[in-house]
Amino acid sequence: VTPSQHRVHHAINAKYIDKNLAAIFCVWDRLFGTFQEELDEVPPVYGVLKPVHTWNPILINFQHIWRLFQDAWRTRSWGDKLKIWFMPTGWRPKDVSISHPIAIINNPKQLVKYNSKPSVFLIYWSVFQLISTLSLLLFMLYNFSHISAQDLLLYGMFILLSVYGYTTLMDKKSYAVFIEGFRTVLGLSLIIISGNWFGIESYFNGSSLLIGLYFIATGLGAIYVHFTEIREIKRISLT
Repeated sequence: VTPSQHRVHHAINAKYIDKNLAAIFCVWDRLFGTFQEELDEVPPVYGVLKPVHTWNPILINFQHIWRLFQDAWRTRSWGDKLKIWFMPTGWRPKDVSISHPIAIINNPKQLVKYNSKPSVFLIYWSVFQLISTLSLLLFMLYNFSHISAQDLLLYGMFILLSVYGYTTLMDKKSYAVFIEGFRTVLGLSLIIISGNWFGIESYFNGSSLLIGLYFIATGLGAIYVHFTEIREIKRISLT
């Protein structure tokens, strides 16, 4: 799958919808009729037809299945409760589409990109969090054979919690500070209990202390953003 073919996969242009689904070998798309070359006259517009309005990749990836569950629950037709799982992309039960309409982008050229209007501090803080979380993930992969299956599961859940926390802060959600606070306490607890962040001391002496200081810094950073940006937005909206 070339970069050009992958651009088509992520585009919301009518010509590109439900095309280039294969992740590695485009032969599958060619076999099943879902292959589409990128066209010079149709520049790809990236996104999804139902805007997500969030930076949180976990919410973005699970929004579609969550909406299917919601529609299956809300529809009064028992046939539609089953049918919804086998219909083409975008199909919804008629009663639910009327009672719970969802805005859809009809003209990709008029797409208004999501913008949470972050401060300069939050932008740099988010980049710092991205690099730090990626570094923790790379260490897990590097030290994979020396971490037990149980600890790998715990480590993976911690990485997911980290991503969920700082992207929720990027969305300026008021509950983000509690997620980040819980993550800070959990991270420090793991270091205190084990005395070694998943075996990292065998590579770098004192690195567990540095990781602990990182957790404290992220917790304080979340508190700072909460009181300087998130609560300020709420105060302005109320007045």
